[in-house]
Amino acid sequence: MTNPETPKYIASEERKEQARRLVKDFLQEQNTSVYRLARMLNEAYGRSASDSNLLNKLARSSFKVTELMDIAELFDYEIKFVPKTLIERHDENFKQM
Repeated sequence: MTNPETPKYIASEERKEQARRLVKDFLQEQNTSVYRLARMLNEAYGRSASDSNLLNKLARSSFKVTELMDIAELFDYEIKFVPKTLIERHDENFKQM
């Protein structure tokens, strides 16, 4: 039960778009679609992840962290927290090339 005095976290539209873009870009890099991903999740984890369910989660940016971990695992990836400074340094090195 939630405390009515505790404000509910509401992500900004900008943050939701970042999350959508993250998943869409990852799927594109893996050369797959939401439809294929739904089938893969069903086969690997026995979950009833329908196409429309995944499309709705993508539209709302409402994936659970565990769902994202399962998706990453399907493609032999893992999810990590990486300091921004490392990412920014990588981007700067890439731009210099």
